Amino acid sequence: MTDTEAGWVSLTTCLVVGVVTLAVLWLWRSCQVLMTFKRMGVPGPMPIPLFGNMLTMIRQGFAESFPIWNKQYGKIYGIFLPGGPGLVISDLDIIKDIAIKKFSQFPNRLPQEAFKFKPWSGNLLALRGDHWKHVRGILSPTFSSGKLKKMAPAIERVVLNLADNVTVKAKQGEMVELKEFCSSFAMDVFAGAAFGLQVDSVKNPKDPFIRHAHDLLFGRQWLIPILVTFPFLVPLFFRIGLTLSPKETTDFFYDVTESALKERLKEKEKFSDFLQLLVDAEKELEKQHEIDAEIDHRSQLHTSTQWTRKGLTRDEIHSNSLVFLFAGFDTVSTAMSYTLFCLAANPECLRKAQQEVDEKLGKKLADYTTANELVYLDMCLNEALRMFTPGFVVDRQCAEDTEVEGCKVPEGMLIFFPAHAIHNDPQIWPNPTKYDPERHTPEARATRHPCSFLPFGLGPRNCIGMRLAQLEIRMALAAILQRATPVLCEKSVYPPRSFEFGRITSRDGLWVKFQLRD
Repeated sequence: MTDTEAGWVSLTTCLVVGVVTLAVLWLWRSCQVLMTFKRMGVPGPMPIPLFGNMLTMIRQGFAESFPIWNKQYGKIYGIFLPGGPGLVISDLDIIKDIAIKKFSQFPNRLPQEAFKFKPWSGNLLALRGDHWKHVRGILSPTFSSGKLKKMAPAIERVVLNLADNVTVKAKQGEMVELKEFCSSFAMDVFAGAAFGLQVDSVKNPKDPFIRHAHDLLFGRQWLIPILVTFPFLVPLFFRIGLTLSPKETTDFFYDVTESALKERLKEKEKFSDFLQLLVDAEKELEKQHEIDAEIDHRSQLHTSTQWTRKGLTRDEIHSNSLVFLFAGFDTVSTAMSYTLFCLAANPECLRKAQQEVDEKLGKKLADYTTANELVYLDMCLNEALRMFTPGFVVDRQCAEDTEVEGCKVPEGMLIFFPAHAIHNDPQIWPNPTKYDPERHTPEARATRHPCSFLPFGLGPRNCIGMRLAQLEIRMALAAILQRATPVLCEKSVYPPRSFEFGRITSRDGLWVKFQLRD
């Protein structure tokens, strides 16, 4: 053997030994991580190296896994995700302790690898620590009652289109898939309430805004299971251009946002949309605003003395405009479609809702004020949110070693509150499969634990846009019930079943027909 050959053999041997050593160390480290909950004395489903419990969740369904595990392991148990071990907590007192009382120890959400790159990196779902507090503090007044009143006319224009489309469907006797139909409404509201654009995705589905918004939301959904299971691949995928949305789509929204911002900065007449409110935010920072209690957490949003910048950067405006669609579209369309479907399947509740709409509105469309007077309709919406919760799990991450109810939670530990499982727990909600809006009367709410109903999360990191979502859904539902009555049809499958990966969307569809009212 020549010296050269011997050198190659030696190098190859070193490489093999190195790879084997790294593999053994990685396997040892993985096993140590997988022993986390055993050392803590916390039960949970058996994980497998690399995947943890992820494959089980993919097989059973993300939303459906937690109710199964809750029955098996109780109110506190551990699961393993690629991002690390996570405590799943259904004990309502502990949830309140973590999300509200000890918020400073649990201030952040689960790290979002897919949101670490522009144009997503500046949005509220991705931001952490003082940066999040800064942006949340600026955006909170944007969703106050006074600001929602300014956005209401943009919603009213879309609601009028929706009512006309319902009338057409009813006259034609056409079966309607509610999720698709309500998605069109949610898309049009986003275009109007965010950018001041008037689009009709039912009549003009090929509108460039609609096409790119659809690509943004659904164009690469096949990537989500991969990115969730293998988050360390995100930087590699980003380098080769394989992101959640195609570059053409993100460029389109960047241009639309830039164009809209320039218009709002130069025009004397102000627009009544989300972007205008973001433009105004910097100018109004020093003013005192009346913020609704559900989103007013200013006392807990103090930033460090080093964080002195005022207003939002251009990147933060772009990011939060995108997440306004990304986070709001599916939740609004899901809540609205399931409410209509449940009403169609429960005619007595439907009659009560229509009677209230008739008495409070007559033939007028709901506006900001009258929409908030539709108490029973809001109860119907809340019951649909209970049974079919779009945000089916709430997450936090421990920022420092903390003891919670005798359990020592280490720094970095992920925390999950399984909202969908809690909402369908018979110990909290008797006969949970029954659709019963009476569960949400003021008297019934007063007797329940404040953390028993979590459709919009809780604490300082709850959904900042929940009041806007509730407003547009109430306005839309009222307009539909004024014009028509949803009824089950031959394609209806009730109760809905088989949720898709990571989403509360029935594989059977939510099919109804609309019957015109006299």
